[in-house]
Amino acid sequence: MKKIAFTLLAMCILCGTWAQTSKCGIDTKALVKEEIASGAATIRFLAKMVPDFDRGPLVKAGITIGAQAGQIVTLTVPVDKLDLLESNAEVLQYSISHRIAAPMCSNTRVDTRTDSLLLGEGTIDGNRYDGTGVYIGITDWGFDYTHPNLLGMNDGSVRISRAWDHFRHAGPAPEGFNFGTEIVGAEALLEARGDTSNLYNYGTHGTHVAGIAAGRGRGSKHIGQAPNANLLLCSFGLGEADWMDGVAWMRNVAQAENRRLVVNSSWGMYSFSTLDGTSLLSQAIDSWTDQGTVFCTSAGNNGDVAFHIEHTFNRLDTLKTVATYYNYVPEAIGQCLIMWGEEQHDFGAFFRMVSHDSVWTSPTYSTADGINNATGDSSVYDTLVCGDIRIPYRVLIEHVNPFDNRPHIQMDVNKDLSLQLQLFIVAESGTVHAWNVANKTNHAGNEGTPFSSGGIPGFENGDKMYGIGEPACAAKCISVAAHSADRWNNSHTYYNKGGLAYFTSYGPLINGAQKPDVSAPGVDVVSSISAWTDGSYTPVTTQQVDGINYKWAAMSGTSMSGPAVTGVVALMLQADPTISTAQVRDILCLTTRNDEYTGPLHARDSASLRWGWGKVDALKAVNQVLRSVSIETAENYRLPLHVYPNPASHTVSINTGCGEMQNMSIYTIDGRSMMRQAVTTETQIDIADWPKGVYVLQVGSRVEKLIVK
Repeated sequence: MKKIAFTLLAMCILCGTWAQTSKCGIDTKALVKEEIASGAATIRFLAKMVPDFDRGPLVKAGITIGAQAGQIVTLTVPVDKLDLLESNAEVLQYSISHRIAAPMCSNTRVDTRTDSLLLGEGTIDGNRYDGTGVYIGITDWGFDYTHPNLLGMNDGSVRISRAWDHFRHAGPAPEGFNFGTEIVGAEALLEARGDTSNLYNYGTHGTHVAGIAAGRGRGSKHIGQAPNANLLLCSFGLGEADWMDGVAWMRNVAQAENRRLVVNSSWGMYSFSTLDGTSLLSQAIDSWTDQGTVFCTSAGNNGDVAFHIEHTFNRLDTLKTVATYYNYVPEAIGQCLIMWGEEQHDFGAFFRMVSHDSVWTSPTYSTADGINNATGDSSVYDTLVCGDIRIPYRVLIEHVNPFDNRPHIQMDVNKDLSLQLQLFIVAESGTVHAWNVANKTNHAGNEGTPFSSGGIPGFENGDKMYGIGEPACAAKCISVAAHSADRWNNSHTYYNKGGLAYFTSYGPLINGAQKPDVSAPGVDVVSSISAWTDGSYTPVTTQQVDGINYKWAAMSGTSMSGPAVTGVVALMLQADPTISTAQVRDILCLTTRNDEYTGPLHARDSASLRWGWGKVDALKAVNQVLRSVSIETAENYRLPLHVYPNPASHTVSINTGCGEMQNMSIYTIDGRSMMRQAVTTETQIDIADWPKGVYVLQVGSRVEKLIVK
């Protein structure tokens, strides 16, 4: 009885606080209520704080402060202190730690030209590059600490410097944290064997990903991209805050040893993100990137699914479509219908369940209803009675989302295979985007499901656009698409160039920002399999060590292409540990390979919505890093940039004052990129279609003003 009374009191206090003001989205409010109702004692959050905030009042109230990325922190809040998130003036915004979805090499090394770097062939300094001195952080699940692919040379040493398993409760936790177990040193890692079973059982995804980024091979030809890099492995809890804590731990370790760090994240989610890089998670990634950590993320695996639909309304009309069900796993209980509108353009939505000639319709839910609501949002829990069938559903409605200022509706509708689910969106103006994603019992769905006309007149099919989710939509991360590796045919008589993977997700973001950034092999990539997994995999090769059969097997997905680029970044950081994260990203994009599959992306100065800037080329990237080192050294002896004519209206010529290849970027005054390309002595660009104004031209570290009249 006391527990029930306490729960009701917490909900009443929180609802009363929210009725006055709100610093969070409607999804956080709904999920907090559900957590309280389930009896949770504490709830995890991400929060944006004022600079140099006072930790004292939060700590005194029993709130645990975890990782910090700029102004973004993780918080563990007792349910009876939740009102402090609203009342504390130093908390600017907050969101619940959303549940993260499960992730869905020899050819890779040839395709990315990493094989040349490992041999020192073609490098301008003649040195070999293998990731020595760099930390690769893998945030994932399903790690085998004993796999020979992750060991050192033949001395049996372990290149995994340490691991943090959030699900192992034996302790000790890393310094500064109070949960999970940190495992340090070869002896402890080999004794622990692997990470603990969690929501996704004893998996192998993390072992496979780590092998692609940094596998030693150990007698097989399946060597990773940076086989001498050291690894930090985090089997993180299933939320955004847990991931942030894991990255903070990795950064602490790398900084203590004065090493550069690149973090790989082969996971994604759609349901609780703004999908435009404005979320607190995206802001945290951008902040840490500015502080020197490089992030590589998988672009997503929904490129073969028409799970997106959009409509631009210029009068009061209705978008009609059928939302098909996801039926491949028992955890999929229905569909999550995500809708984002355009700033200052409200819209409404409702759904129907149809069986033959019978139709049951929900009420219409409108973002305009929030205008007269103090917080501008509402949540509805209801059931649509369809004859003898009951369809529970939840609707979250926002007039203005606090992170991107867009109107927003999310419908979570349980499924019944005997009924057809139809979605209707109504508006007078503006553009509305919608996505159809599997809804699972654990709220961790990221699998897209098609919108379809269903053969019904007036109904519309979906498309495959705007498919990039978190964390790949963060502006400063490196978002990686997937293609088949370039390879010789079996007789080595001709070379097959690899085409785009059918599953790799389309960009851009809904604000028009370019994603993905680059592409790497992600089809049938062979890497290590955990010896402790309860999954079944067909081995390509097997090694027996101390009576244990260790396997290598093939997997496909952008989960595989992401760590391929992570390994390349480690080679770049080895070549120049002082290189900036912005330079890493620019060089990766500017040195990509273009062929008949990618199209002439560099020649047209425009990235592809599926390829990004093209296929990653590790040899070109590292050589460009080495050139940049010499460029920075000689910068004081260069002639100034010569831009003529300036002002200009049609074309402009740029003379760099040197004959070495450099990166050239042109930005608007507010920081939007107009173009990027590599230049040597002189280049000419067409600006006839550019808006009039002042632009910033940067070549290497030198900056000039360009005026378009």
